[in-house]
Amino acid sequence: MRRRAEETGDRLRSAVDSLLTELGRRGLRDQRSMQGALKLSQSAISRLVSSVRSGDSLATLSSIPGPEALRQMVKGASQSGVDRDCIERVESAVAGLQDFLDSEIGDRTTLDAVLSDWVHESRGAFELRHKAAAFKSMSALRGVQAEMILNAGIVHPSAGNPDVHDCIGIDALLGCKRIRPSGTLRLFGSYLAPEGASFSVSNLQGAPIQSMQDMLLPAFSTVPSSHIETQHHGQYLETTIRELPLGKGADRGEDLVCAQLYRGVHRASRGTGAPSSGVGGQAEPPSGYYVVDALLHDEVWPGVQPELRLFDTVVRGITHPDNASRLGDRLDMLESVHSLGRGPDAFRLPEFPAYPEIIRQTCAQLGWDPRRLRGFRCKVRYPIYGSQIGLAFSLPT
Repeated sequence: MRRRAEETGDRLRSAVDSLLTELGRRGLRDQRSMQGALKLSQSAISRLVSSVRSGDSLATLSSIPGPEALRQMVKGASQSGVDRDCIERVESAVAGLQDFLDSEIGDRTTLDAVLSDWVHESRGAFELRHKAAAFKSMSALRGVQAEMILNAGIVHPSAGNPDVHDCIGIDALLGCKRIRPSGTLRLFGSYLAPEGASFSVSNLQGAPIQSMQDMLLPAFSTVPSSHIETQHHGQYLETTIRELPLGKGADRGEDLVCAQLYRGVHRASRGTGAPSSGVGGQAEPPSGYYVVDALLHDEVWPGVQPELRLFDTVVRGITHPDNASRLGDRLDMLESVHSLGRGPDAFRLPEFPAYPEIIRQTCAQLGWDPRRLRGFRCKVRYPIYGSQIGLAFSLPT
């Protein structure tokens, strides 16, 4: 299949190049004049020119317009009086593309998916295009969406036990709004420590968590408490948020920002347990951006760089990143982790200007020095709905 794709791309590049050369001899060298001669849109002409500039046959196949636009190109060239031999050469190459699609691939959309594995340069645009389409579809079906989801973990040595680390978890849903009048935002999280756990979970004041209101940071949240309902399901809390903005007045949406304190939740070194630890979360609800930040104290896992681990949670749910039985659920996506530097000012988010101040205030409540934090971030555009995104740190021995 790849060999035939390369042959098809070679024929197309050569034929279209000869056509553009012929137009050039007639003085039609700029895109506007080619647009008039070939009866194509500006974007189609731009893709056509780009496709012949590449010396790679698969890159040509990835960037060239589809068969329908190419047939329109042949018709326009014929009406513009292009040499008949040149027209027949292009017709033959376009027919070869259609035959390749019919016999080997199915359609142009599937061809783009196949080429995303073979043409590295096309993969980013391919993923973004389809993730954006999925975001719009899931937002419409769920009836709600968020501009951004933020999961941040501030990991700090535990004062009472050198073998473990504490963590402040900051969770923010920004720009939440309804797409449909019936849309309701439901969040399902494990904020409570299971019975017999070696760690504890509380709000920042050390009080038990009974509802979402116990974790809210009211100075940074805009969702009225009266719109929030919480139900208990064992160690899990189900939160329902109603009456989110709808329509033209929902341009910005509502913000929900909360924090909780996990005492002794991370191991300082490997020992006999899992080889890694880290921070992360699940892309819920549909969102335009998903951000995972790991903000580590100087003495937490020094010198260790995080590994990004993305999981498909359909059927089997969320997982520990070291779960060997879930290796098949790892998602192969072009996402990456970036080092942010040190201190709250280095952790700025353009979409969330209050973020550095939240870090300062939450650290101040526990007497932690935010200037001693180093940060790592993964920022995903249009995260796959329901996927698990996390930063895993290999624990030192």
